[in-house]
Amino acid sequence: MAIRLHSFISTGKRYVQVETQPCHITGLFVKISRAYDIGREFANTSTWCYECEEEGTVSFYQASTSNSDISGIWTYLVYDCPEGQEQVFRDPYTDTSTTSLDKLLSGQNLFIVPTDLKEYIHYQLIDNEYLDIQLPFAWYAEERRGIANLLRDEAKALKESSIFTQGVGKEYTKAVIDIFIQAAEEILEKGGSVEDFEVSQYELLKQIEVKEIVNTIVEYNDHRLWQSTLPSKSKAIEYAFNTALIHISQMN
Repeated sequence: MAIRLHSFISTGKRYVQVETQPCHITGLFVKISRAYDIGREFANTSTWCYECEEEGTVSFYQASTSNSDISGIWTYLVYDCPEGQEQVFRDPYTDTSTTSLDKLLSGQNLFIVPTDLKEYIHYQLIDNEYLDIQLPFAWYAEERRGIANLLRDEAKALKESSIFTQGVGKEYTKAVIDIFIQAAEEILEKGGSVEDFEVSQYELLKQIEVKEIVNTIVEYNDHRLWQSTLPSKSKAIEYAFNTALIHISQMN
């Protein structure tokens, strides 16, 4: 059975409403802007949708029209379901205002203050020119900012190296970032320094399983991979490649 959701017809899907995130807002903005080729000038549109395949979400923007005074942005998690069982689960307490999109349309970037270090790193890894990412309030002191910057550089370096963004490399990256964030937060609680964090990074890398990523690097065994990846601002990348080098030397 087909259902109508914000002017779109859908079959074989269930929708669960969730909070709209900044990346959904900017996705809608870019789609509208490109369609009209008008930069940041707003065109009188009715309904648009932006799908984020990685998250499994779809966001709808509905503008006010002569037939309806309702305007808003709705985001849903999308699940497959048998035809005839389509359903929409709405949350009446979810914010559907268009304030953030209005800011983009007026030429402003979205000012984001993450609640914690994990969220900060998440936003830093989003390649989005329309987001102005600030440090969490707890990380503004000089030493804390230094730790956050080290972690940011670590995460960005891992993201920029293709071998660490897929398969076992992606799993290695997640393990590294998770354990580094935990260490950074513990150092924050103890009033530690940047140097304390750097020392902990080297120690923590020894605890992470590197066999699979090392085998992948060895299997490539291509000097172009080494040249494109090293040197790196990421201690995790340096550690993985140094371990691979030791492994290669032991094979010969």
